[in-house]
Amino acid sequence: MVIDSHMHLTRKANYDIERNTTMGMTIPEDTDLEELISWWKAAGIEKAVCMGQDMTKTWNTEFGEQYVRECYKKHPEFFIPFAAIEPIDRAGRFHQEKYEYMVESVDGFGVKGLLFTPPFGQYYANSNLIYPFYEFAQKRNVVVQYHHSAQIGPAILSPHKYVQMVNLNDVIIDFPNLKIVVEHIGYPWSEQLFILMTNQKNMYCDLAMSFVRPTWLAWNMVVAKEYGVIDRVMFASDYVAHGYDLFSENPTEDLKRWIDYVRIDLNRICEKSGWPTFTQDEIDGILYKNAARLYSLEV
Repeated sequence: MVIDSHMHLTRKANYDIERNTTMGMTIPEDTDLEELISWWKAAGIEKAVCMGQDMTKTWNTEFGEQYVRECYKKHPEFFIPFAAIEPIDRAGRFHQEKYEYMVESVDGFGVKGLLFTPPFGQYYANSNLIYPFYEFAQKRNVVVQYHHSAQIGPAILSPHKYVQMVNLNDVIIDFPNLKIVVEHIGYPWSEQLFILMTNQKNMYCDLAMSFVRPTWLAWNMVVAKEYGVIDRVMFASDYVAHGYDLFSENPTEDLKRWIDYVRIDLNRICEKSGWPTFTQDEIDGILYKNAARLYSLEV
C-alpha cells in the first residue's frame, strides 16, 4: 500500500496567464480526473492528500479550490481534501475572508488540513496576523501544511527570508498541539527541520520533489533516522499535470520509480555509501503507515 501525502489538483481556468507568465511560470494543461486516478492506482497508491494552492496575493492564482471539492465529492474513497489559505491579504492585513473560508471548509465541508505557502504569499509563518488561523486549526485538530522550502527557479518565486526554519520555531512553541506537515523535507534546510521535529511530536514532513536528488535524499533520510524522526516522514508526489515539472508523459512510471526509490534504492545507496540502512517497518512507514497515523486512517 502507498499513500500520497501531498498532491495538487489544478484547473487551467484558475490561473492568471499574464501574471504567471510575468513570473516566469508556464500553465499546466487540464488532466482528466479519471485518467489521473488511474495513474495513481496503477502505481499502487490507494489514497492521496489533495489540494489546490492559494497564491492570489502575488500571483493572482489559486490552482482550483472548487475543483478539489468536486474531485473529493466524486471520489471520497481516494482523496483526502485540504483547503489552501493565504492568511494575509494584498494590503498586508489579517485576511478575514480567508478565515471565514477556512471555517466553512473545515466545519462545513470537512477538509482534513490547510495549506499555507509563506514564500509565494511573501509572509512569515510566525506572523501574529496568522495566529487566529493556527488557533482554529489546533482546536479543530486539522493539519497545517507548509511549503516552507526553497523553490528552484527565479528568486522572486520564493524569497528565502520567508522560509527560514527558525520561523516555525515560534509556531511550535505557541501551538504545541498543532499538527504540522512541512513539504519537501524543508529543502535544503532539512536538518534544521528534523531538529524542530524532535521538539514537536506532531510535526511531520514529506518527500515531494526530492527524488531528483537521490544521494542527497538518502543522506537526509539517514539524518532523520539519527534524530529519531523517520517515523514522521511521508511519501509524496506534488503532482500538477503530466508532462509538467517533474512529471513525464507517463506519470504512472514516474510514481513507480519514486516508490521503488523508497522500497529499494534508498537502502542500495546507503549500503554503497556505508551509511545505516532502513528496516522494512521504517520503509512501510514512509510509504503509508506514517500518513495513516497522522490522518487516522485504517490500513
